[in-house]
Amino acid sequence: MPTTIRLLFSFEVFMKKVLIYYPPEKLGMSDFRKTDYTKLAERARTELNGKIPNFGNKVWLQGILSEISTPATEYEFGYDELSEDYINQTYDCVLLPLANCFHKAWIPYLEKRASHVRKLKIPVYVIACGVQAESYDELDSLAECVKEPATEFIKAVYNTGGEFALRGYFTQEFFNKLGFYDAVVTGCPSIYQMGRSLTISNDKVSKEEFIATINGTFKLPVTDKDIKNAEFICQDVYGKVLYDPEYFMSNPFTMKRILKYIKRGEYNFVRAVGDSRIRLFADTQQWLSYYVKNNISFSFGSRIHGSIMPILAGVPSLCFTMDARTREMTEFFDIPNVNPSDVSCKKDLYEWYLETDYSKFNEGFAKRFDDFESFLIKCGLVDRINQDNPFMTKDADFEMPEIVNAKHIEALHKKLSCSGVVLNCLDAYYRK
Repeated sequence: MPTTIRLLFSFEVFMKKVLIYYPPEKLGMSDFRKTDYTKLAERARTELNGKIPNFGNKVWLQGILSEISTPATEYEFGYDELSEDYINQTYDCVLLPLANCFHKAWIPYLEKRASHVRKLKIPVYVIACGVQAESYDELDSLAECVKEPATEFIKAVYNTGGEFALRGYFTQEFFNKLGFYDAVVTGCPSIYQMGRSLTISNDKVSKEEFIATINGTFKLPVTDKDIKNAEFICQDVYGKVLYDPEYFMSNPFTMKRILKYIKRGEYNFVRAVGDSRIRLFADTQQWLSYYVKNNISFSFGSRIHGSIMPILAGVPSLCFTMDARTREMTEFFDIPNVNPSDVSCKKDLYEWYLETDYSKFNEGFAKRFDDFESFLIKCGLVDRINQDNPFMTKDADFEMPEIVNAKHIEALHKKLSCSGVVLNCLDAYYRK
């Protein structure tokens, strides 16, 4: 039964106690206090075997937490350390935030989680889950590959009285193939956390005022000049370059190593490091404020949350959809996107910006918000979505993270400056 809070009035407020089934706090993913970047790499070694996590997942988790942060809901984090009996006795429901859970690599997880969920006597709600695939063409083969464990997991959730919210229509097709037709498509909760009135202006700034960022990959259909000048917003991969004091000792940018990058067509990464154009934000508030306070005009890249964060800041983004996940989410929300197979030539970032139109996104956002809210209400998670984000605001002060490896990066910059002409010629030669 829900916890009852007795007030000094003649009525009662029923608070639902929700278990957020998520691993214990690691590297700040479920801890929204200010990050000490000087300790980021040390914590990664201690908590995640040295791996810098994908901080895009923090945006996603923060979204659902913000939206259910209402007087009617109390939530706690817990994971495999909690017994099924304890969960059944302590909580009113379980909220299971999942992303890429339907893929052959996730079969052991699905089997384990199905066994666990079967023992629960309270509803389990799975939010924003999806299929992991390179393209839509893999639907049939993937459905066949994971059919049994996926079916058992889905059945187990429904048998608790729970529900599924899917991130896109591709995942809905997957559910249909397995014989489940009741799951609703709501997209990702990350995009609803700034409220129902989120809109992106189609007004364009002049080329002189234009400031753009890129994310995900340096191999975008963008002119070399723009790739060499735009700041790159990283979510995980280059975190050690910025914040691990041991990185440059074990991975020095010798001329031999730089030449290897050139031969692989990856010299733009080396340039970006040397020019201090790579950014990684472990704090969502810093990430949002970066776009607001620096008057960023446009974002282009292949990461879905790397595209959603600028949108939350009111900045238009264009997503380069390199897999089924990014494609189904951008299509669901009508986020402007371009598929690699549809690109015939490179353009400068300003040209991509001028072609980016948010009319469909703006027209459909309020209804999608309402549909997601209806799902949460149906599950008893909220009476209304909280639209006052407790984790980040556009008005907050902005301070750039301290770059732990600033001295090493400056040394690389000097090396590239001294040999720039030769290295640029070699880069041009190998990219032909």
